[in-house]
Amino acid sequence: MNVCPACGGALVAGLRPWHVCCTDCDYEGSTLTPHILEQADGGDLDEAAREQGLAHLRKINFERLFHWLSQHTSRLCGKPRLLDVGCAHGWFIERAASRFEVTGIEPDAAVAAATRARGLPVRGGFFPDVLTPAECFDVIVFNDVLEHIPDINATLAACWQHLAPGGCVIVNAPSSRGFLYRLSRQLARLGMDASFGRMWQLGFPSPHVHYFASDNLARLAGKAGFVLEAQTRLPSVAVRGLYARIRYSREVSAIKALTLTVAMTLLAPFLAVLPADIEVWILRRPQRD
Repeated sequence: MNVCPACGGALVAGLRPWHVCCTDCDYEGSTLTPHILEQADGGDLDEAAREQGLAHLRKINFERLFHWLSQHTSRLCGKPRLLDVGCAHGWFIERAASRFEVTGIEPDAAVAAATRARGLPVRGGFFPDVLTPAECFDVIVFNDVLEHIPDINATLAACWQHLAPGGCVIVNAPSSRGFLYRLSRQLARLGMDASFGRMWQLGFPSPHVHYFASDNLARLAGKAGFVLEAQTRLPSVAVRGLYARIRYSREVSAIKALTLTVAMTLLAPFLAVLPADIEVWILRRPQRD
């Protein structure tokens, strides 16, 4: 990746050989390669620990996101159609089903099958491949997903094709302006790479390939015809489930996970007032193109 996907400027070498930065719009990216379909038997991650570690935080955040989204879609009549891309265990579509006609897409075959077994409408595969050309939605949601997709411009263009006029794309993603991310950058400059690598999910089946901030995401949205309409923040850490969340990477030892859990538990109360590590943006398709 030599050109910034947001502004078209030149990307320069970042803090590690796989890390790149744009000096014009502060976009950050990576050359890390997703290998979600080439995992070892049983998966590269401890999926049971991952589900346990994320369930509490995600369900709290999805409750907040649902109410925020409902406020911004109150103009839509009936039961609007909502597509959750990379829906994982289906927690968000499960919550959103009371207000929306929901559909999920999940590329991990085992996770998709387990979610369907709970009676949720989930398709296995990748966006937009599993959609028919005529399928259209009022809301398309990316909960901790868009930052994992290499060709972001093609993805946003596909959103435009499958979104009704006046509809919106919800991007819930890590922020490059967040306190924990900036702290990890400073530690990496001092030669302590562990937290920076974990922020990018280095070695994971689906690592981060983008880190966004409002200015560069607005540029990405504008290139696809969208308008950045609103944004909010969500908590990035919950004490409940934190140990399991840290430990679901099989490379993290129990002692290291326990140490990090204690440190993050002490830091958690301050994160509510520090720059947010998770932000949510609404990208609106104009009613008239």
